Amino acid sequence: MKKLIIYINMILVLAGCSLDIRLEDQFSDPYAITDTETARELLASAYNSLPRFQMEFSVLSDDFYPTVLSQKYAEMLNLYNWQEKAINEFSSNVWNEYYMTIAVVNALLPRLELLDLKTDDDVVEVARIRSEAYALKAMCYFDLVRLYGPIVLKNRLEFEILPRSSVEDCMAEIDNLLTEAEKVNDNDAEVFYMSTSAVNALRVEFELHRGNYGRAAAVAEDLLGGAESRWTKSAFENLWSGNESEDRIFAPYIFDTFYTDLCYDKEHGDYFILSDEVTYGDADVRKAWCEFSFEMASGQVRALGKYNRMYYENATVRYINSMRYSGVCFAAAEAYARDEKPRQALQMVNRLLSAYGAEPLDDSLEGDALIDAILREKHKEFVGEGVRYFDLKRIGKPLQRYKNLGSGVSAVIQPDDYRWLFPIPESEYKYNDLMDQNPEWPFIKTE
Repeated sequence: MKKLIIYINMILVLAGCSLDIRLEDQFSDPYAITDTETARELLASAYNSLPRFQMEFSVLSDDFYPTVLSQKYAEMLNLYNWQEKAINEFSSNVWNEYYMTIAVVNALLPRLELLDLKTDDDVVEVARIRSEAYALKAMCYFDLVRLYGPIVLKNRLEFEILPRSSVEDCMAEIDNLLTEAEKVNDNDAEVFYMSTSAVNALRVEFELHRGNYGRAAAVAEDLLGGAESRWTKSAFENLWSGNESEDRIFAPYIFDTFYTDLCYDKEHGDYFILSDEVTYGDADVRKAWCEFSFEMASGQVRALGKYNRMYYENATVRYINSMRYSGVCFAAAEAYARDEKPRQALQMVNRLLSAYGAEPLDDSLEGDALIDAILREKHKEFVGEGVRYFDLKRIGKPLQRYKNLGSGVSAVIQPDDYRWLFPIPESEYKYNDLMDQNPEWPFIKTE
């Protein structure tokens, strides 16, 4: 165990791609990973290193309005207002944390080939570990490509000076990783592991993103089955209460607090509140857990529920819900709508809305109007979870920035604004002459 901890700590050192030293095999201990147990422990460190930026991406989207308290949290208010410096600093954290997870996976995968597998159970377990590792890496690459465009594809732990690969090559690599992950049936895995269902859910989002609507819908249909039983009041409540939920697919386990930075304090209220883009009918089971009323100095407001409500209630957060069957449902509905199959799209999304007690979409909707309606309902489902930002970027919708409590529009971020594409951190190009910067962002090398 001691040797494994040392090995993991060395990976943390190596994870930064821009270290000004030669690292050829300095920290590669072939004896640290000796069996399936230590391999699983190293994989667990990859899960633990997954980025947790749901709040920041929600702030960047149209989930929230600022409050008068936002002035007391300049860093987050600047991010809300899309200030270059704030996005640059956030981008550096995002890049580093995703590549941290990738580094752990790259350390693990070659070690799996060296294990002495003594039993059939060992063979099965290694296959599952490898599948999960591929899936984690695919998920990290997918998020990075959506945020930065071309990225660096890294297959080794050792320090390498590499250029950014094309978006096409990055998407091909993600496809390959998912294909490898799909070869293993791992649906017995706990929700904090990347099960086969999680791999398929990621496949649905990936195919939707690259416009393969038929395949996205087909994989989603196979995955959902009789999904209505998953969309109940108790299932939705359990997503946030820390209990098991039928709607949960993948949710890293957490041992500390989460999302507490939204709240200034429990007496005065939150830095940000729900925007008017998100409202719920009284019969909608999501209403009680997506929002709650709070009296601030400015009056009654709608505060974000979910993890934020748990904080107010001193409840323990156990899971960070990263993939849900409801997300697969919305992705499938959008895929059908974009594939000019409005009947199937309406059937898909109305399954969920009816199960929640929400108003179903009108049967006459089609075309862009139907797509917009599906995305509005998806926004209500995933408010505060960082999902909306990626949807806004993908569909190319203008984004409004608001004054205090939504009292007026302070700015409009157009779909072609260069800030939608995150800047490459200085740490990446400081020692790498092959690294270029995204358009309109500064490219400054400091000595």
